[in-house]
This record gives sequence, C-alpha cells and structure tokens, in this order.
Amino acid sequence: MKKTLKITTALVGSMLAFGVSAAVAQTTVSGNLGLSYFATKNTATANQNKTFRGFGKESQINVQSKGKLNNGMDYAAGFSLEMDGADVTNATAVNGSSIQAQQSENVYVDFISGNTTISIGADHIQNPDAHYANIVGFGYLAADGINGADSSMPQHKSPYSAYGAGLVQNFPGVGSLSLLYVPNFSAGQAVNDIGNAMTKAKTGDGESAKEIGFIGDFGVKGLSVMAFKSYSDAQNAGIDNQGTTLGVKYNFGSFTVAAQDINVEEAVASATNVVEAITRKGRQYGAAYAVNKDLSVGYTYGKTTKTGTTADEIIHRVAAGYNLGPVSLQVQYTDVGNQANAVNADGQVLGVYVGTKF
Repeated sequence: MKKTLKITTALVGSMLAFGVSAAVAQTTVSGNLGLSYFATKNTATANQNKTFRGFGKESQINVQSKGKLNNGMDYAAGFSLEMDGADVTNATAVNGSSIQAQQSENVYVDFISGNTTISIGADHIQNPDAHYANIVGFGYLAADGINGADSSMPQHKSPYSAYGAGLVQNFPGVGSLSLLYVPNFSAGQAVNDIGNAMTKAKTGDGESAKEIGFIGDFGVKGLSVMAFKSYSDAQNAGIDNQGTTLGVKYNFGSFTVAAQDINVEEAVASATNVVEAITRKGRQYGAAYAVNKDLSVGYTYGKTTKTGTTADEIIHRVAAGYNLGPVSLQVQYTDVGNQANAVNADGQVLGVYVGTKF
C-alpha cells in the first residue's frame, strides 16, 4: 500500500528571481524503507574463520512536483533524501562497513513536450542500473565480503548519478531513447548554491562523461529490453572508462527468463601502484516462477572474466520473494567461487530483505 501526501498549490503573480507567471503544481511526498540482514561465510582454507553477520538499512524520502508551464509545456521536478547504513549525517565507515547519507538522490527538473523530455539533475534519467537476471533476489548479483574482497561481477560505468543534462525521446509502442551528458563524473558532486563559490576542491577531479541508452519492449507483451553505452574521458594515466550493458527479460505466464551482459573497462591501480586498464566481462542468466500471486522463486547464474587473471568468478543465487501487501519479503542464498577472480576464494552469503513504501 502506498500512501502519499498530495499538496496542491497555486502560484500567483511572479517569482522575483525568475519572473515565472501564475502556474498550478501538484506536489507528492512519499518514501520507502528497506531493512536487510546478511550472514557471510568463507570456505577457503585460509579464511574459514572470517565471517560477518549484521543488518543494513536503506531509507528514502521523495518530494515530487508536476504541473504546467505558462508556455503550455509540462514540467516535473523533485528530489530525494536517502540515508543508508547507520543513522549518521555524513559518509564515513564503521567496522569496515560503508555508511552513506546521499542528498543528491533523484534530483531533477524535467521539461516535457509530448514524447520529448529535457532532464536536468542527477540520478533521474533512465539508466542501466537494473538487475534483469536477478529476477526474485535483491541488489546486485554479488557476494561482497568473501575473502575480504568485493565481487568482480561488473557493474555499469554509467554517469547517471552525477549532475548533468539529458534528452529522453519516447517512441510509442517501441521504447525510449536517452542521451546524457555529465560535465564532471564525480559521483553526484555539485557546487554550493548557484556556483558563486566554485573551486576545484568543490567540483572534484572528474572528467566529462556521455551515455546513450534504450529501454523498451518493441510492442511485444511481456518483453523488456535495455541497451546502454557509457564513456568518460581519461581520469587516470590516460585510460578512458567505458561501459556497455545489454539486458533482455521475457515473461510468459508464470515464468520469467532473463539475460544480462555487462562489460567495463576502467583504470585500476595494481599492487605496485601502477595504473593499468582492466577489462571485466560479466554475463548473467536468470529464471523465475510465480507459484501464486504472492510467492515467487528464482535462480540466477553469473560468470565474470577479468584481464590478468585465469580464474573465472562464478556465482549461483537462489531466491524467494513473498508479497505481504504493504510489506515485501525476500530471501536469497548466494554461493561464489573464485571471488574477485582469485583461485579458491570461495564462500556463501545469506541475505534477507524486508521493504515497504509509504
């Protein structure tokens, strides 16, 4: 059940700063909360006693507005406040766990004319941050923490979380094509106020980035397809970052099948602090079955290859999801072999997620 607070306001006259004439806007306030539990076990001989158990949290408040401009175009605007991890107000780390308080979450102003949208902001435009093959489970297909390392399963190199401007063109019955430009690929950084105190320290050292993407169904019921290509100028040792994400999912009756292919090239510092180009190629396959309208079960397989390594990272995940109306429950068990493409770095992760929207 989703409860929303709707506030309708009439803006009469003009705004001093921008000279906007009378308009009517509808504002919606909503939110979501997710609590998770993870239990991680290492089975590699050298790390059998290195385990982890603990809770995670994701909470978010969304403020959205939409209405008409005085030139007849539609507009939409909004922002979100997301607080992950422990209850702190700034990013830090406790016992090796990442804690984040993100205030540049889903920030946008959209100008809409028919099937064309011009979008300005961060973390809003359509993007490849979707888990097509992980149909019933939650989060990325990864088993982080095994052998003290993160999974090699590549994630997109999309710049969508940084501030930029983009264009989305919807083709009815086919899908939507998007173009995004980000002048500074530094994970959502923005300068204070309106830029009157801009310094390099505030904007970071990131270079520009571009992305082109497509999401649609080509008019086929049950089909979902995505294709994205991202590119960012060299930030380390003249090595550019690139990412390609392709995904397809198809539902027929109680069954859903999916496949996703993610390839990334990025600059990574070696153990001797030599920056080199690393390519990771990940392929995922998933299948799910809806037992009834509330219960679903699924399986996902993933394989990742990485330049400079001989061991392929292999991930198996089984998951179950249950719909309790206003609350959803998901349980998943992940088995990984050769974590981070290291030979015999094996382990398992049990995850439980409880989520609700309001």
